[in-house]
Amino acid sequence: MSVESNWVRIIRWCEQHAPTTASRLRPPPGRQAVHAAEAATGRLWPAQLHAWFALHDGAFDSQPEALVLPRNEPISVALAVRTRDELVEIWRDNTDDLGGTEALMAQPAGTEIETFLPAFIPIGSDGAGDYLAVDTRGGDRAGCIVEFSKYGGTALCWDSIADMLESTATALEQQVPCRDWVPVVENGLLGWDYEP
Repeated sequence: MSVESNWVRIIRWCEQHAPTTASRLRPPPGRQAVHAAEAATGRLWPAQLHAWFALHDGAFDSQPEALVLPRNEPISVALAVRTRDELVEIWRDNTDDLGGTEALMAQPAGTEIETFLPAFIPIGSDGAGDYLAVDTRGGDRAGCIVEFSKYGGTALCWDSIADMLESTATALEQQVPCRDWVPVVENGLLGWDYEP
C-alpha cells in the first residue's frame, strides 16, 4: 500500500479513537516549501519523502504531542532541515573520527553508524532526543527509515515510509505491537506502551 493510503488508515483510526491526537496535526506545507527544504539539504529526496510532507507539516508546537507514529511525533519540513543541520554539526567530530563524511556517505543506506550524517532527513521525534529519519544514501535500501539515538548510532527500522505507516496502521487497527510498542488511548490521546 502507498504512503497516502496508509496515512489515511492512521488518521481515520485516530479520528475515531484518539480525536485529540488527530486534531494536533498541521496541514501540508505546500510543494514550494518541500522543494526549498530539499534544496537546503543538498540531497535528492525519495518520492515517498515528498509524499510524506504532502500529507502534513508535523504537529502543532504546543502540547499535547501527536504521537501518530510509535512513540514519535511527525515533525514539520522546516524543523526537519533545522534538526538535520544541528545534528550534523553536533556529531561532526564523531563523523571525522569514524572516517569522515564522504566515506560514511558512500556506505549503503541502512548501514548502521555511530554518528549523524547529512544523508539523514528527520521525520519524527520522540521529544527526548531520538529521531526517526529517512536515509538518503544509495543502495538497495535507499529511502529506508533509521532511528537515531541521542547517545549516537542508528538502527534500521523499516525499509520505507510506506512500510512504517503500514505497520503503524496495522498496530492501531488490530491493537498489536509495532516494533515492541503497543498503542494505547487515554482521554482522546494516542500513546505507546513498550512491551518487548
